[in-house]
Amino acid sequence: MKKAVAALLAVMIIFSFCACSGAKKPVLTISGAEIDNEIFTYYADKVIHRPTDYGLTENPIDSDVKNAAIEECKKYLAVNTEFRDAGLSLSSAEKTEISQTVNDFWVRFENHYKEIGVSKQTLTKIFTSQSYGDALFAETYDKGTGNAAAEKEVQNYFYNNYISFRTVCAYFTAADGVTPLTQAEKNDLLAAFDGFVASSGTDTEKFAETVNNAGYPLSNSILLKKGSDGYPDGFYEKVYAQTDGTIQIIVYDECVFAVVKENLKDKGESVYANYRSSCISDLYSGESDAKTNEYISTLTVEENGNAVNRIIDRLS
Repeated sequence: MKKAVAALLAVMIIFSFCACSGAKKPVLTISGAEIDNEIFTYYADKVIHRPTDYGLTENPIDSDVKNAAIEECKKYLAVNTEFRDAGLSLSSAEKTEISQTVNDFWVRFENHYKEIGVSKQTLTKIFTSQSYGDALFAETYDKGTGNAAAEKEVQNYFYNNYISFRTVCAYFTAADGVTPLTQAEKNDLLAAFDGFVASSGTDTEKFAETVNNAGYPLSNSILLKKGSDGYPDGFYEKVYAQTDGTIQIIVYDECVFAVVKENLKDKGESVYANYRSSCISDLYSGESDAKTNEYISTLTVEENGNAVNRIIDRLS
């Protein structure tokens, strides 16, 4: 009987040892918190597919991919920790939005994420963490419209960094869109644009009618942010300096613009309201990022080197 009990105990000890030794080690342990392989895989995959977004070259070496992915995991952990420590919570509507976003994302990219071993549940964790970050940022930097001084700063940023205008643009090419106009044809086009403005003065409605009748339809209102792509160098600055309600001809090597400058404030508070969150982000994201980077610099990282390298090799 004693031998049987001893044998059973031995088997249990062996089984217990095997179970413990076979336990899956986390890919990363960041200041005591475990990061599983799916979280690391998600971020490593993002770095590999868009390395320049993470300050890397178009064809980064594996060690740089690994380090960038680890930094993203640290940010993920930092946001989750700070959100919890701040005592914040997501509303039912925000949770529903996360669920819908994940469902839509999964419909589009299910095959890819299944192939690299990232589950829908992990995507939910990722998108939830992003919502945590948004909530933290708003809690810290959005003082609400009731704070007059803070709101004035945001409004000033908007009106100093956005312009509203309507425009007509003509390229110095023939109807095929390729053949350059002769100098005489170019001169005729420029003279026509000058004529449109001269005949209209500051009557923008008359200008719109004139150019439309001439086959150059005036665009709808365009809201352009300083530094945005899509227009030639210096275009924003020239229009920003233009007096509201006037029409300006702007000539570039490849095209000519006739621009009707609009008064952005006359468009009403709803336009500002639509861009308010974006303005707050522009104003304070640098400060927010600096705080996050300062926090994550204090975190320690333990790597499960074999697991990390296998993931990078598999994704590359």
